Amino acid sequence: MAPKQFMRLLDRIHAEVPDASARLLQRLRRQRRAPILKLLMQTILSHQTTSRQSGLATGRLWGSYNTIDRVAQASPAEIERLIGNVGLGRIKARRLVAIAADIKERWGSERRLGRYLRSAPLADARRALLELPGVGPKTAAVVLLFRFHRPTFPVDTNILRVARELGWVRKGAGPEDVRVFVERALPNDPAVYLKAHAYLIALGRATQRGRRRDVLERLRAAKDGQRAARP
Repeated sequence: MAPKQFMRLLDRIHAEVPDASARLLQRLRRQRRAPILKLLMQTILSHQTTSRQSGLATGRLWGSYNTIDRVAQASPAEIERLIGNVGLGRIKARRLVAIAADIKERWGSERRLGRYLRSAPLADARRALLELPGVGPKTAAVVLLFRFHRPTFPVDTNILRVARELGWVRKGAGPEDVRVFVERALPNDPAVYLKAHAYLIALGRATQRGRRRDVLERLRAAKDGQRAARP
């Protein structure tokens, strides 16, 4: 898909879910001021959990454990009690303690890690995050794009499903296939990636569990029409 086609498709998505996409984009832009630790928390807690439940759990956890030292010194059981409303709470609690301990041991402070993530080559910055225990490609991309405005594209389950249904990738494709597709199709601009991420998540949420199939059908038709119109 050519960049102009993709941008037109994003405009169509916004027209289909205008309020949700605008609110989400505004919320994501505010993440530029979020502490790295809090962003890691909310991303990890969001796995296999609704955004509402992960938001509630993040708020409770951040109220008591808002520094690397506090999380690193906490017992997983203490963390788990605060995040009991999310799925896989025990695993996520252990993961958060391990991440904080690793940042403290390897980087000394959240600030030093942040300076590296901001200035290092993108591949090296991504690698530094992936070396943290339990941090995968989506979480690394979230931190790099949302917090540091670096050009990489996070893919969650909503975006993966939408990408498959719109025919961008094959049915068995994974999140990294979608990330590569989007990063090749769009200009290498973090502001554009952030907009695409917000709009695609809004579309994914609106069409979950078979709802609003008409929206996906119209978007597929628009994409096919653009393809047919090319000389």
